[in-house]
Amino acid sequence: MAKKAKTKKNSKFYKIVSFILIVTTIISGGFLVYFDVLPLKYLLIGAVILLVIVLLIVYKLNAKTNLFTKLLCILLSLIIMFIEGLGIIYSYGTIEFFNNIIDTGYRNETYSLYVLEESQINNYKDLKGLTIGYKSDEEGNTKALNKLNNKIKYTSNEYDSITELVTELNDKKIDAIYINEAIMNVYLDEHEKEHLKPIGSFDITIKNNSDFKTVNITKKPFVLYLSGVDTSGNVYKSTRSDVNILAVVNPQKGKILLLNTPRDYYVTLEGKNTKDKLTHAGIYGIEESAKTLGLLYDTEVNYYAKINFTSFIKIIDNLGGITIDIDKPDYRYNGSHDCGYGYICEQNSKRLWDNNTIYIKYGKNVKLNGEQALAYTRNRHQFASGDNARGIHQQQVIKGIIEKAMSAKTITKYNTILKDLSKGIITNIDQKTITKFINYQLDNNIKWEISTYSVKGKDSFEKCYSLGNAKAYVLVPEEETIEEAKSLITEIIK
Repeated sequence: MAKKAKTKKNSKFYKIVSFILIVTTIISGGFLVYFDVLPLKYLLIGAVILLVIVLLIVYKLNAKTNLFTKLLCILLSLIIMFIEGLGIIYSYGTIEFFNNIIDTGYRNETYSLYVLEESQINNYKDLKGLTIGYKSDEEGNTKALNKLNNKIKYTSNEYDSITELVTELNDKKIDAIYINEAIMNVYLDEHEKEHLKPIGSFDITIKNNSDFKTVNITKKPFVLYLSGVDTSGNVYKSTRSDVNILAVVNPQKGKILLLNTPRDYYVTLEGKNTKDKLTHAGIYGIEESAKTLGLLYDTEVNYYAKINFTSFIKIIDNLGGITIDIDKPDYRYNGSHDCGYGYICEQNSKRLWDNNTIYIKYGKNVKLNGEQALAYTRNRHQFASGDNARGIHQQQVIKGIIEKAMSAKTITKYNTILKDLSKGIITNIDQKTITKFINYQLDNNIKWEISTYSVKGKDSFEKCYSLGNAKAYVLVPEEETIEEAKSLITEIIK
């Protein structure tokens, strides 16, 4: 009787194990199919093999077999359930990451109050009853002014440009300036002698409604704008873009063109219909930078991705480093810093020199970690061509990242590679589009042919919109290089 009860109890246990195994198999399979995280051919092969194994285990567990077979089946069930659990976590983590980096179009802007350095005004409350000037034609003005209106009562004057604002402040016709901090930073970088001090700021959120034409990126050519910002802060804050590269991709031909445009290029801002430096376009949002480049090259930009210092370093370190050819510097010194013969040296990611200086010896097939790669992309003072050299370095590094990331060995680890990057990347490419492209790569193991090109310009001083039409250093485009770039884009797309 006891033996019968024990057999019944064991039978129930085997049924429970079988049920859990079947449920976890269905759930994990459902995750993989729904989120499309593996190519169909691999998914089908894996599903058939797994189904046969699971059915065999379930049969053996519930059939009359010896104890050793039962124990072996339980062990295999635990192993399979563990692997399936990892698959569910992997799928969920991947989807969560992509949901975190998808750009909703909202931007964080900081509006700051500035007074003369010698002013006795030390915070915004001291401006009660005084006169504050602000710049017209700024997208976030209404929200920013409403925030200030809720704090104090004051008189406001509207001006057409930041140059007028600063002039009026210096002439003491107004008591303070209230302006987008990004625009003020641009102005102060060009006018270092201005003695202004910030006395308070307010953060606002604005929505950008720019539309981009999406395509089937496994079948149609597309253009991706890659923006690198020289910060390690909030990637949703509009700021100047120091890296401006268009990746023109033809998935059917397996070709990629990396087209670099120098940050100081003198271009027409698409949304403002006036001239400015390309880097300043980023102040008005990454969409403005993308559309400005599209206007420059007579092409349509479909997607964009913006990355800051922190994420750039993590990507390369998570890839295990990249290998590229390091150009020989023209000069031994980087400013006042002696780099030594044949070495490139640069600040680290925290902008520190001395014991923190990053050194890289020039040569072929040099392996770089994240900090070294960042230092190389930022270095320009040791090269005679300056910003053009920096653009070429950026292309070399991006090419190295693509080649490493697209290898079959690395791409299967993309969930781990991207794990901690959600705070430093934003893109308008949705999760299904990205996973579809990754699956396309896994499925076809494409050996990408990557070419690079950099447009050139001539040094000049021209009026810039973001500086209130004050003159600043720019690179005026050499038209023959623009035409060559357009021709190369056409070759890839057609």
